[in-house]
Amino acid sequence: MADRFDLVVIGAGMVGLSTAWALHEGRPDLSIAVLEKESEVAAHQSGHNSGVVHSGVYYRPGTLKARLCREGRAKLLEFAAEEEIRCFPIGKVIVASRPEEVAMLATIEERARANGVPGVRRLSNEEFASRLPEVVGVASLEIPSAAIIDYREVALRLVDLLASVGVGTSLSSPVRSAAKNAEGWSLDTPSGTVVARYVINCAGLQSDLVARSMGVRPPVMIVPFRGDFYHLSPRLRSRITTLVYPVPDPEVPFLGVHLTPTVDGELLAGPNAALALSREGYHAGEWSLDELASMALFPGTLGLARRYGSYAAREWLKSWSRSEFLSAVRRLWPVVEESDLTGQSSGVRAQAVRPDGSLEDDFVLIRGSNSLHVLNAPSPAATAAFAIGKRVAREAGFLPSSESSGPASPGEPS
Repeated sequence: MADRFDLVVIGAGMVGLSTAWALHEGRPDLSIAVLEKESEVAAHQSGHNSGVVHSGVYYRPGTLKARLCREGRAKLLEFAAEEEIRCFPIGKVIVASRPEEVAMLATIEERARANGVPGVRRLSNEEFASRLPEVVGVASLEIPSAAIIDYREVALRLVDLLASVGVGTSLSSPVRSAAKNAEGWSLDTPSGTVVARYVINCAGLQSDLVARSMGVRPPVMIVPFRGDFYHLSPRLRSRITTLVYPVPDPEVPFLGVHLTPTVDGELLAGPNAALALSREGYHAGEWSLDELASMALFPGTLGLARRYGSYAAREWLKSWSRSEFLSAVRRLWPVVEESDLTGQSSGVRAQAVRPDGSLEDDFVLIRGSNSLHVLNAPSPAATAAFAIGKRVAREAGFLPSSESSGPASPGEPS
């Protein structure tokens, strides 16, 4: 006999779990379940990142990223305090290493102020030299509200809280197929059939594929970009006590190799943004023939190569060459030696690409039949997750709409 629910959320990352929590808080009368294909929660983007709580400085005012980052950050910090989750407000300094980057630093400052980020200010040369004496910069911007956290801890706590109110999270439960029926959707999983009146797709790296299986023709394709991090040697850890970021390339939605203290006392350098050869390709050289074939058939792949080919080549090289990665780190912090690059870890960013090859720079929500699909939720989605969850619940019609919420895009039936 099939399990039946009013709502099923696919994906137990930060966005999926926060969506389930928002739905329960707003509609405790609904029966809700979360399905996760992996054997643990936060197995992909939510558990493979630098653990930064973003403040909302980079995003164009008025975009979903700008609004939801600010709203979600406040709720995340409140949640961390209530649940005693490690979270440290260590601030951030964005550094222009070259004179030609100062104009972009000014643009970031303007966006930060427009987005209501508190305490943003330029550091004087004397202040910068005192704070970060070994870091190279001609101008710098302080973001005191930035923080660090362990998103896996947040996700695990959400699972416990959901379980305490009767919302179960089923691990090792990939949705192998979906069929529309009179009740809504029949979802085939390894442990049996799950029937849902409504489905919310928060499947991250697999989100566009799940959407297609449910009759939606997505306007974007998820293309994986692997980000590699190096763990820096213990001798360096006490010398960087704040987040240190370069001025990012304005042509791409990536932030460049930066320095990140973690809640565990480590110091990370990274990530790069190398095009991965499989959706879950966490290691250089890992590839999938089927996924490569799908990318080759996607119209946006050629446009992607034309627009970003030289950038992609540089980022790819950093995955294979320690010296190239080291050069990117030393652009900010010249004291780092190759021997300081110790352990390595990686994450894969689910980046939506449009058919013309451009990179989607905002969150994307698409409606389908009795379903809603989150089709682009890379950084700062973990920071914004609580706000994204409420937004999704509203768009799906289970919470009252707010005046600030614009409509989601309708999905096209196949």
